[in-house]
Amino acid sequence: MGTSLPSPSPLPCEEVRVVSLLPSLTEIVAQLGKGEQLVGITHECDFPPDVVMGKKVVTESFVDPKASQREINDRVVESLAQNNSLYALREGAFRDARPTHVLTQSLCDVCAVNFEQVKSKCSRLLADDPYKLLSVEPQTLRDVRDSIQVVGASLDCSRAAIDEALARFDEGRASVRERVHRRLDRRRPKVALLEWFDPLFTGGHWIHEMVEDAGGSYGLTRPGERSAVMTRSDLAAYDPDVIVLAPCGFDLDRCERDAKKILYDPEGEHFEWWSGLRAVRESEVYACDGNQYFSRPSPRLVEGIEILAEVLHGVATTPRGEEGARWRRLELPPR
Repeated sequence: MGTSLPSPSPLPCEEVRVVSLLPSLTEIVAQLGKGEQLVGITHECDFPPDVVMGKKVVTESFVDPKASQREINDRVVESLAQNNSLYALREGAFRDARPTHVLTQSLCDVCAVNFEQVKSKCSRLLADDPYKLLSVEPQTLRDVRDSIQVVGASLDCSRAAIDEALARFDEGRASVRERVHRRLDRRRPKVALLEWFDPLFTGGHWIHEMVEDAGGSYGLTRPGERSAVMTRSDLAAYDPDVIVLAPCGFDLDRCERDAKKILYDPEGEHFEWWSGLRAVRESEVYACDGNQYFSRPSPRLVEGIEILAEVLHGVATTPRGEEGARWRRLELPPR
């Protein structure tokens, strides 16, 4: 689950200085009470706002976030085929941060700086300073929970701080399951969660468990299985009761805009087949913030489970459990 590579020399007993190369790891560091020790973050780290504000940004992206989903997908496919990274370390900023701990991952080159690049640049740029390089690769909700413990141990957090963070995660999941259980007087709705629309990608890894926790059924991937491209006919044959749109890396506004442009435009290439889906005809399609609540393997996946419970069963798990705050129902345009 977590791989800690040996430091070139022993770490002295001095101030911990953390560089996080993944937004989810930044959130975990903050949950463990080590936000003040963060000295470097990625260009995508945006939570918690008070923790990331003013922190040195040590990465950059070669992907235009304003490009269309099709253009972004083509760029990703091309880069991976050529064994190129989509992101890079800003060497000067990374070196100046003088980290004692570098947190990263090797699971997905689409999500962060390539692990081999990180390892190589740490070796070169931090050659004169002792450091610890920790790679964390969660694939299930249990792995996400374990990553809290692994990061906490690596940063020498107190047992109390680690246990408190674990308890928040466990109690959050349990609370949603309990509330949903009271509403499960009928079969679990069949859910399709799409993490990309053009082309279609299923939600993978921890999504299956999130849907199950929220009182739905999910047959597009098994727990821990990667997301995958699916065809229109695959989605039609699956015939979901509910479709959740949660594009990787995009917020709620971008999700809604893309859905209306790609899927709900009567003049668009996708409208005919999309409007034929039962869930679409019955207005059981929901736009969500995939970036904050579904894509990141952080403790806030619990909020993603809450959102799913809200749209599947009307379970308002928090005061924010209202349409518009964290999700929006999408409907076909009037004829």
